[in-house]
Amino acid sequence: MIHNRMRMALGLTTALMSVGTLAAAEEMPPEQSLSGLEYELIGRGDIYAHGSLGSYSQAPMLDAMVASGALPPVEDRLPAEPIVFKTGAMVDGIGEYGGVFRHVIGGRPEGWNWMAGQHQGWGGINMAMQECLVRQGPRWQVKAEDQTGPLPNLAQSWSWNDTNTELTINLMQGVKWSDGDAFDVEDVRFWYEDNVQNENIASRMAKDSFGGGAAMEVIDDYTFKFVFASPQAETIVENLAYIQGCPGPSHILKASHPDYADGATYDGYTQALPNDVLPPVVLGAWVPVVHRPDELVIMRRNPYYFKVDESGQQLPYFNEMHFRLSTWGDRTAQAVAGTGDFSNMEDPGNYVEALKQSQDDASPVRANFGPRVLAWRLTLNLDAAGAEDEGEKALRMLFRELDFRKALSHALDRDAIGQALARGPFAYPYVGGFATGSPYYDAASSVFTPYDQAGAMALLDGLDVTDTDGDGVRNLPGGGDNVVISVEVGDNANADRKQLEAIASQLEEIGIRINIRTVDQTTADTNFTGGAFTAVMGRENVILPTRESCRSWPAGPSCPHFNDGGDRLPFEEEMAAKLAAFQSTSDAEEQAALARDLQRIATENVYTIGSVQVPAALLVNKRIKNAHPGTPVFMYEWAEDGVIRERLWTPAAMQEEEVLPDTIAEY
Repeated sequence: MIHNRMRMALGLTTALMSVGTLAAAEEMPPEQSLSGLEYELIGRGDIYAHGSLGSYSQAPMLDAMVASGALPPVEDRLPAEPIVFKTGAMVDGIGEYGGVFRHVIGGRPEGWNWMAGQHQGWGGINMAMQECLVRQGPRWQVKAEDQTGPLPNLAQSWSWNDTNTELTINLMQGVKWSDGDAFDVEDVRFWYEDNVQNENIASRMAKDSFGGGAAMEVIDDYTFKFVFASPQAETIVENLAYIQGCPGPSHILKASHPDYADGATYDGYTQALPNDVLPPVVLGAWVPVVHRPDELVIMRRNPYYFKVDESGQQLPYFNEMHFRLSTWGDRTAQAVAGTGDFSNMEDPGNYVEALKQSQDDASPVRANFGPRVLAWRLTLNLDAAGAEDEGEKALRMLFRELDFRKALSHALDRDAIGQALARGPFAYPYVGGFATGSPYYDAASSVFTPYDQAGAMALLDGLDVTDTDGDGVRNLPGGGDNVVISVEVGDNANADRKQLEAIASQLEEIGIRINIRTVDQTTADTNFTGGAFTAVMGRENVILPTRESCRSWPAGPSCPHFNDGGDRLPFEEEMAAKLAAFQSTSDAEEQAALARDLQRIATENVYTIGSVQVPAALLVNKRIKNAHPGTPVFMYEWAEDGVIRERLWTPAAMQEEEVLPDTIAEY
């Protein structure tokens, strides 16, 4: 196996006993493994490779469009060397065209301008539309000796100079956007220079975070390079995968960008592709063609998609993809009932019933649990200089005190929180840093803060955070205001809310009051990435140090989001140096050692207040073929990418009826 923690880690420890004194470095309690996931690991080139075939074919619905002249022939729509998926890596082999792949999600499309930070509703819509320079998801299936960095995608190949200060990237030639316009280096340059490096745009990659603010140089229409101020390593290329390294259509978006259009504004640019204007121009396998708010998104196949199978059939196999706009809990319920085809089962409240139903031989769905990759935390804003008033500044100054953060962590009875979340052997304490399902997690490097209510109160007393006015709530040092922490939580995040309510009750017992502030998920995400919050309760999937690193680590000048004002604490500077070293080496042992250092520093300094972590399960309808049985819900990427949806298929006799048969997006 590639990761010694790729397993169903469902152990639950006995209740943690309160201790009388605070140890300097408590060990994590044992984590019991109940079973393993068995699957065959293969070479990176065994999944897919760029290459040319003697002939190509297409979905039958496109034949008439080619015959009428509405579309060019398939060989003219494909690049010179398309991505060819290998039959040997498909558990059910080459597929049949047609049918519908049905998703259910709890998100709502914010807009189609993903380069400006807008999401499309999550749950797989984003990935169905976007294609990125490299790919991470399928790496879970790659054997250890071939784990030499991300898989190629739009970037067909890349190379380094002798000093590792220049990274030259060769793009695929002949890839086309869904409207037929050519994809080339200008799309990449626009993404990097005019979005990522523009501080006025909320790009998914923070300004100057890629290689310390690398400069991009265009060589020709399909070749460019990044020039770094210091040596880098192959690891940094992972930043060019989803969700950070996905170019958008420059030929569409320049018309709304302030650098190219007179009178344009940055707000206008962000909203340039609203969710009610269809179809957007994409590189992905499917194109949104219908959006009924709070009801449904329908996507149809992209006739210009640049991937094929070994028989020459242009992918994807499914003609149509549905995203029913409901709730995340309903996603699991419909997958179990057979009215949805796919679900990352991430709501622990559904686990017991879903497990019971999926174990029935008559069930339409199969379920595979993976490692614990879902972890929740209370994140405090450590940016005191960015506070809007003196009261908020005083609170954030308190957050910057290690003993205060330790006190909050020791006040949490994580066993009780876990049982409030889901009865049964699912939850395990989370103290921050990497989740236990991460290949970089190390229990020995994780400093555990066990439940110790008396010790927590002693720490607060030592900070002069005492109840000076006798109302049951502790006051800021010197007899200041009550310590009341306003915590944002997403309105559709049931697991987040349930844990926060338990945390609020436990913190009240030591004299700290929590004010729960429910906001819609889009506002919560915007506030978090913009640093406009006091505290946030939510799930963060800290698996790789290179994916959305600004959410958890001091990875750039304005990172992390919870201390983006530049006034870093001393341990944050140490972490920043470790992260830079991690990205500047390709030595796996050295990277593992640096990750252990990151875990130790994060947890001994209680960088965030960890709650609990649980496993997730992948639910797939039994009629879906090529869904590899070992696909984890999350490892290098979410399962929607790891399962490789463009190669999924259903036999003709089992296909669901299409809502919009024989149609494609019209521009």
